Amino acid sequence: MSQDVTRRKIEHVTVALGHDLTAPQAASWADIRLIHQALPEVDLDDIDTGTDFLGKWLRAPIFISSLTGGHADVATINARLARAAEHFGLAMGVGSQRAALVAPELAGTYAVVREQAPNALLIANIGAPQLIPQARKAPFTSADAQRAIEMIQADALAIHLNYLQEAAQPEGDRKAKGALAALGRIAAEVRVPVIAKETGAGMSREQALKLRDAGVSAIDVGGAGGSSMAAMEAVRAEQRGDAQTRAIGEVFRDWGIPTPISVIEAGEAHLPLIATGGVRSGLDAARAIALGATLVGVGFPMLKAASEGDDAVDAFISGFLNELRVAMQLTGAATLAALRRVPLIVGGATRAWLELRGYDDHLRALARRG
Repeated sequence: MSQDVTRRKIEHVTVALGHDLTAPQAASWADIRLIHQALPEVDLDDIDTGTDFLGKWLRAPIFISSLTGGHADVATINARLARAAEHFGLAMGVGSQRAALVAPELAGTYAVVREQAPNALLIANIGAPQLIPQARKAPFTSADAQRAIEMIQADALAIHLNYLQEAAQPEGDRKAKGALAALGRIAAEVRVPVIAKETGAGMSREQALKLRDAGVSAIDVGGAGGSSMAAMEAVRAEQRGDAQTRAIGEVFRDWGIPTPISVIEAGEAHLPLIATGGVRSGLDAARAIALGATLVGVGFPMLKAASEGDDAVDAFISGFLNELRVAMQLTGAATLAALRRVPLIVGGATRAWLELRGYDDHLRALARRG
């Protein structure tokens, strides 16, 4: 099994870099309109993008999303991303550590992040489907979760909720009953905060409330609109000649709750939120934070830049932060706390969804802030 998991890791990176995996359903950031301030009374150079997340101060609200590890060829990518996290003062996650838990010789492909980022906020990562028995596979335990944490000296543990991906994966783990209770046990027993992390299908308020009650400390909404994990697995299934599984990936490529909606719905849990899913610019980041996110997660653009080199990663992050600062100035927000108080208008399909879900008063309050 360890060889299968390792092969899958490098295939994921290869497919992500070599195919268009964009979900047909846009992340809908254009539905979120920040109100321009013609006289903002905020100097651009005085903008402060610092924020606290789970007790650690970050210089910017960017989470380098949980991307990879588990194969020797991707260790360089993790090293480059970790150096950037250290340099810019960001949070960073690693990809699923399942590979190293079943094949300890692969631990170095994850541990490199702490070597390169001794002071950054690092987030370990295991999967919710692997917390319950699957076909011919014993579940991971709290001790396994703690091993994942110690592998990278992590400050937090993400438990990813990727049932859409598992359904579209040729070798996917399809059992789900009991995963919420298992997640709760892990949250109670490990020695760091636990983050529940969706991986591209979004988060509803009902699920966010259940996760809060299970003991998670934060939620990464992982909304629809960025790269589609179903589309990725459809490519892998096609490469194996698995037509039925490929069809699942294609049919469900557009499945999920867009990220802006997920931020508002998951906000009902009153936990720190990471807005991941289709965040492609600093303006998108500003919109997400104004909606209530604590951090924004960026995945594929980081992976692409890291495949090119350190300079490409630094250039992407620098440009992203410049865009965020400009958006903050143009809304009159000198800090992220102030950005969360600026008025905004929600329109389009996003507004239609939220009205049907009973958020009319919330939408009016957003428009009247400030």
